[in-house]
Amino acid sequence: MAGSFKDIYDQRYISMLSEHIVSSYSRFERDDFISNVFDGDWESRELKQRMRHIANTLHLSLPQDYSQAIKILRDAFSKIDAGHGLENMIFQDYVEVYGMEDVETSLQALEHFTVGSSSEFAIRRFILRYPARTMQQMRKWATDDDHHIRRLSCEGCRPRLPWAISLPAFKEDPKEIIEILEILKDDESEYVRKSVANNLNDISKDNPLVVIDIAKRWFLLKKCG
Repeated sequence: MAGSFKDIYDQRYISMLSEHIVSSYSRFERDDFISNVFDGDWESRELKQRMRHIANTLHLSLPQDYSQAIKILRDAFSKIDAGHGLENMIFQDYVEVYGMEDVETSLQALEHFTVGSSSEFAIRRFILRYPARTMQQMRKWATDDDHHIRRLSCEGCRPRLPWAISLPAFKEDPKEIIEILEILKDDESEYVRKSVANNLNDISKDNPLVVIDIAKRWFLLKKCG
């Protein structure tokens, strides 16, 4: 239906994306890419299906070496206006689908792509597969200068993030999440503090007493501070 949410991926956006990729990768077949995106099944796809279809189509049009493809996509992403934050989540989707075997390149890419967009969905696949390495990175992100990256450290590990895969280990034991929330609880950015509140709400569904204890402790710290 015209004007529906899935129509954010229109001809204008895909053409703009193509032009930015061509500027970084001259062998990119712009016309073939656009034609393959808007294929015979395009109209029947919903938003997330379109997102995945674009990521898959990019994969067919970029170098098969993942690190080379990511470099091209990082360059293209940097040229797209920040007002396209939701549309730009195709970049994170590409990482989620094609980057699971190169965790270091992928974590760096998700950090880059989250600024002005959001990597909160894609990062969860890495938490599930590489929990120790990814959570180490999340703790580092919690102290980053950029509030988008700090928010990713919190929003990405929510146990029950809506529309995303759940994190069963954190439903059972949220200890590692709480380490991040402790860093961010008084963050200067309201955007980050709202993420902390949302994460606590998620935790409360499975561990209500833990959240009650946190609330009491944080209240006392505020009162005594």
